[in-house]
Amino acid sequence: MLKTKELVRTNVMLDRELLKSIDEFAKDMAEDRSTAIRQLLKKAISEEKVALAVKKFQEGLSFRKAAEMAGLDYWDFQFEL
Repeated sequence: MLKTKELVRTNVMLDRELLKSIDEFAKDMAEDRSTAIRQLLKKAISEEKVALAVKKFQEGLSFRKAAEMAGLDYWDFQFEL
């Protein structure tokens, strides 16, 4: 049996233009607004983790620790550099 993730309801204030962009993205992806927001947040968090890990590596953090911080394996993190 597949295990489903528990979703927790939250509220966030967005300006109209950002919400319009999200709705357009959702429509293009044939998804509902909530799914689109989850997808966008997941991607943004992943990208920010990689960017932070690269910065920390450049500041002296070990390659292995930076790759772990980014949530990437050795080769994928090396590609990001």
